[in-house]
Amino acid sequence: MTELVVLLGHHIGYSASPAMHNAAFASLGMDARYELGDVDPEGLAGAVAELRERGRVGANVTQPHKLAVCDLVDERSSEVDRLGAANTISRRDGRLIADNTDLPALKAELNAFGPVSRAAVLGAGGASRAVRAALEDAGAEVTIIDRDRWASMPELLREVDLLVNATPIGTGSDEMPVPTELLRPDLAVLDLVYRPSPTRLVREARAVGADARDGAEVLLRQAALSFSLWTGREAPVEVMRAALVTELGNHA
Repeated sequence: MTELVVLLGHHIGYSASPAMHNAAFASLGMDARYELGDVDPEGLAGAVAELRERGRVGANVTQPHKLAVCDLVDERSSEVDRLGAANTISRRDGRLIADNTDLPALKAELNAFGPVSRAAVLGAGGASRAVRAALEDAGAEVTIIDRDRWASMPELLREVDLLVNATPIGTGSDEMPVPTELLRPDLAVLDLVYRPSPTRLVREARAVGADARDGAEVLLRQAALSFSLWTGREAPVEVMRAALVTELGNHA
C-alpha cells in the first residue's frame, strides 16, 4: 500500500515540496508519495482528521494553517508549544504529533549571515514566529512589522542590520514587500519566499550591495528534518537539493 504525506495549506500550487519529497522517496525505494492538500480554513479540521487513516504518514503545514493546526493534534513538541505554530505532523500509533522544523532550519540559515544585533521581520504568522524565536535565541533584538505597522517601515528599518520577509508577498510575482529605496548595502536580507528564485527582493538587495538570500535553502533544511520525523530515516539531502534546483530552475 502506497503511503501518503500531504501539504496542508491554501493557494499552494506554487509549492516545490512535492518535487523534493517524491525524489527522496524514490531514491530510498520507498512506496510513498507526497501530494498537495489545498484546503481553506473551514476544511482544515477534516483534512487533519484524514491523517489518522491507514496509509497516512503525516503532513507538512503551511500558510494559513500553522497556528490553527496546533489545536487539532494529540501532542505538540516543545518547539510547537513555544511558538504556537507547527509545520509538520507525524502519525504514530494513530496519534498525531505536531513539530516545528522551521525553527532549526532558520537557525542554520541565519548563521550564514554572521552576528545580527537588530533585525526586522515582516509578517506576524507562523513563519514570523519561528524567525523571531531563531533571532532571539541568537541574541538579536527583533522588531515585528505587521500590517498595522507597515506605514512605519522606513523608520523601523533605519536601525536594523537584517530584514526577513516572512510574508508571502512576492510569491510567483515581481511584487516587493519593501520599497526599493529602503534597501542599503549594510541591510542584509533573508526572503523566505523561494519562487521565483531569486525573488525580486533578493535581486534588488544584491543590486545595492547587500548580502541577500531567498528561502530555497530554508525550505530544503526544514523538508529534510520533516522527512526524518515521518520515516525515521536520514533524509537524502543532496537528492532533495537536486530536485529543488530542477523544480525552481537555476538560482543563486
